[in-house]
Amino acid sequence: MAVLLLGSTGFIGPRIVHALEALGVEVVAASRGGHGPNAVALDRGDVAQVRALVRERRIHAVVDLLAFTEADTLPLLDALDGQVERWVMASSCDVYRNYEGLQRKAGPDPLLEPATEASPLRTTRHPYRTAPPRARDATEAWMDDYDKIPLEEALRARPGLSGVILRLPMVFGPGDRQQRFRWITAPMQAGKAQLAVNSAWAGWRTTYGYVDDVAHALAAASRHPAAAGRTFNLGELNAPDHMTWIGRFAGVLGWRGDVVEAPATDPLAALDLSYPMVCDTSAFRNACGWREPTAPEEALLRTAADEQRRQGSNA
Repeated sequence: MAVLLLGSTGFIGPRIVHALEALGVEVVAASRGGHGPNAVALDRGDVAQVRALVRERRIHAVVDLLAFTEADTLPLLDALDGQVERWVMASSCDVYRNYEGLQRKAGPDPLLEPATEASPLRTTRHPYRTAPPRARDATEAWMDDYDKIPLEEALRARPGLSGVILRLPMVFGPGDRQQRFRWITAPMQAGKAQLAVNSAWAGWRTTYGYVDDVAHALAAASRHPAAAGRTFNLGELNAPDHMTWIGRFAGVLGWRGDVVEAPATDPLAALDLSYPMVCDTSAFRNACGWREPTAPEEALLRTAADEQRRQGSNA
């Protein structure tokens, strides 16, 4: 029996392959190019091809990192309902109501306590849709139709898939295309005496997760019996503010500079930082007996080293 990974060549995918192999699981790593260990070339949009692969390789579980829109996901769920024993969907903490406040899409009362899996969800849909919509042939046109909420609903409506929904945090680490902590590490590694930070951003709290840890959790969810049919938040257990993150990186990098005030500029100024994006991640830990496999200091050092390598390659 094997696990099919949809999205094996991105930021998180290769780490899931490694985590599954470490658990002794046979992995079928699918991507359009079919590159890498255990790889198969697969067009996720070709439902017949996916279904044939599931039968041929005796796939018992699917880990889906590429569920972004109803158009790209619902046909797959329909075709494989009852054909696999478990479907693990990578969702996002952007489903919670605070996110539409953060993005100024609506003005709900901020939820100041960490969001549990039962906390209110966004009342608005398609959080990244632009006005007017992107051109249909644009590279990021799919973002206009992105929304994890209807995809979660669709998976729950198919009990034959024994769906597991994992709401991912802000994922950081080597290979992070968004370079989420570069604003901290770059000045420190350049030996700057000061780090200029907007005070609202410094005080803002959101849940982060180190990429190897998030991948390990996704792998664990594909096989742990307690995960079946449930929804979980992933990420750090006690999410601090950004000032604490500055202190963490300063500690591992030996930086002794000062933090000074900076004005909010785009895209930061577009956010309403009175809305925290902190999630309670205890349910998955308790249900599956899960803990992060990476030491916190090691995660910081690897992230900072990756950022430094990127700066050198761009010099």
